[in-house]
Amino acid sequence: MNSFTLERVARATKKFVRKAIGCSCLEDYSVEKRRMMWSMVKPLEKRHIHNCKLLEDRLKMLEYMPKNAVCAEIGILRCEFSESILEITQPSKLHLIDIDPNAINIAKEKFKDKIASGQVEVHLGDSAATLMAMSDNYFDWTYVDGDHSYLGAKRDLEASRLKLKTDGLIAVNDYVYFSVSDFKKYGVLEAVNDFCINHSFEMLFLAFQGRSYNDVVLRKITSEIAI
Repeated sequence: MNSFTLERVARATKKFVRKAIGCSCLEDYSVEKRRMMWSMVKPLEKRHIHNCKLLEDRLKMLEYMPKNAVCAEIGILRCEFSESILEITQPSKLHLIDIDPNAINIAKEKFKDKIASGQVEVHLGDSAATLMAMSDNYFDWTYVDGDHSYLGAKRDLEASRLKLKTDGLIAVNDYVYFSVSDFKKYGVLEAVNDFCINHSFEMLFLAFQGRSYNDVVLRKITSEIAI
């Protein structure tokens, strides 16, 4: 029995077992059923993308972010991107926010000198609530990479908007409809598009990623273009 046949047998066996115990996963549904499960995202208009610039990756994106700024990273995981933010943008203040104690412990160890100097501050807890506790007109920019559900991303976007300076920016990671790694639908793309439409924000940058976990940078629209 060749490897292709073995793979087919394994898939059929798993499907049979899931059906027998009343458990199903995405691959058990037909294409039509999956399409019915997830509606189309609201499309952006020309006004939302007119000034958008394509970038190679999110590290290149950081080169365009404000320097010596007050910023926040929402969702820090192992703090690898936090290091890039510090190195490339040289912020005057970087707030690192995560709901996972392990992530916060990594940040405390990795940036203990910068925490001691006051350049970095760490926050354990709900990201939207943490942002809302900050002063108004406080952030030059935020980086949203927390809860990837629609409601979670929407809360982080809204909290960021309310605490931004007038010309502030919101960068968002994982602007994608479906996660190929987690094999589940993300709500980030939907939340970002709704946010731009409802609050008149535009995309300044779209930064590519190898598995399409792309980044976007948003800014309030200040003047309308001729359509």
